[in-house]
Amino acid sequence: MRGLPRIPDLLTTANLVCGTASILLASQGQLTMACWLVFAGAAFDVLDGLAARALGGGTELGKQLDSLADLVTFGVAPAFALFMAASPVTTGLPEWPVGASAMALVVASTWRLARFNIDDRQFSGFLGMPTPANGLTWISVVLVITGEGLHGGPGTHQLRSVCVEMANSPSALLAACVGMAVLMLSSIPLPSLKFKHFGWRGNEVIYLLLGIGAVLVMLYGVLAVPLILVLYLLSPLWGRVFLKVG
Repeated sequence: MRGLPRIPDLLTTANLVCGTASILLASQGQLTMACWLVFAGAAFDVLDGLAARALGGGTELGKQLDSLADLVTFGVAPAFALFMAASPVTTGLPEWPVGASAMALVVASTWRLARFNIDDRQFSGFLGMPTPANGLTWISVVLVITGEGLHGGPGTHQLRSVCVEMANSPSALLAACVGMAVLMLSSIPLPSLKFKHFGWRGNEVIYLLLGIGAVLVMLYGVLAVPLILVLYLLSPLWGRVFLKVG
């Protein structure tokens, strides 16, 4: 029936619900569950894309819904969780750098998503870092700070110390957030990580990121997410090896 919502739109709504619930739980100090809800939202974000392609493509409504849901789940929710984790009330940090850090992430996410909706150059790839990648990275940092979801891989203690020291330094936190905001608003070409087929040729970067990412997750848990982001941002460089071979 025409009036019934499509399955992809329902999955997008589930993503939105996860993001909203994450904000509500974070406001009550339940940061661990708030962070895991963002990961749940990411799962729904992947599923709605798969469902849309399985049903012959998305709609204009679905495109707008997806961006609005992503803004909440990967823009506002991670920024709010980060603000709560580095809250001046509990850490004693100056208030304005922490608030400015969160604000930079939300503003950049909003501009990034709005620009993506009207940019026909980003059909097969991205220009700038995707908002979900930014959100999942900061959610992982919050979990690392709280000591949740970590495995005992080599150098885990040292890597966690870097995250904690950054969160405890107003200038470092603000610089990191502004840096991520710049990456989102940049025109750096990045792969979309969407399979057009399941063969190796043409999907080398995706398969390598999935394989290396799986190993990193087993070794480091949520600490693997920032490491995977670095590999992803560098993929235009090392991905050229396969283009030359091909």
